Amino acid sequence: LEKKVINGIPWKALMVDTKLQSNIDIQENHLLNVMIKIWNETIKLCHLEQASKILRWCAYDTDFAPNKSDKRFKLWVSKGITDYNSLVHKGAFQSFDNLKRKHGLDTDDFFRYLQVRSYFNKNIDMHSINQGFFHTFLSIIKSMSPSKIVSKLYKSILGCEVESTYYVKEKWEREGGFVITEEGWEHICEIQWATTGSNVWREFCWKNIMRFFITPAQKKYQGTSDACWRCNSEGAN
Repeated sequence: LEKKVINGIPWKALMVDTKLQSNIDIQENHLLNVMIKIWNETIKLCHLEQASKILRWCAYDTDFAPNKSDKRFKLWVSKGITDYNSLVHKGAFQSFDNLKRKHGLDTDDFFRYLQVRSYFNKNIDMHSINQGFFHTFLSIIKSMSPSKIVSKLYKSILGCEVESTYYVKEKWEREGGFVITEEGWEHICEIQWATTGSNVWREFCWKNIMRFFITPAQKKYQGTSDACWRCNSEGAN
């Protein structure tokens, strides 16, 4: 499937470029259509429209103007230069000498190299790539024998969701100086609903976990007293 070509365009290049997808009819291929739909939904869910550009192929990228008039970029594919990620090593764009040595580029490819590097520096943010779902995804495709693929991707996607509470878990860990396992955090969240049938108490417990109650540290909400309503300590945080 990874080597599949549709209308002269590699499947992997097509999957990551919505403009390419709009120019090609793939409705008849149900499997590919479903895979593209799932990928696009994941990118949208995790807000990775910009970061995902690193997986575009410079030979087919619809936003990279030089490839429309210069067919030489398609020859790079046969030399192993596919997506922009193939031009990156240890988080940095490789030098022309390195690419020339590794992929057999010619000296007259130098100007094309400068075009690609300029586009890369303007449009691809390496910081957003080295975290969250995309960091997990790239580490999997780079690994020779990845394990727990589905589990890792699923947890990364959950962390992207607006409704995810993992950011609250991280705040508790940061403030308390301890580590809460994912299983432990799920148990903490679930127990609020399992220990009582009262929606009032469920809401009360949930607000406690979410740090809903205002403490004296937020001075604009304080009254005349500096005492914490929970422990009665002065200046409590």
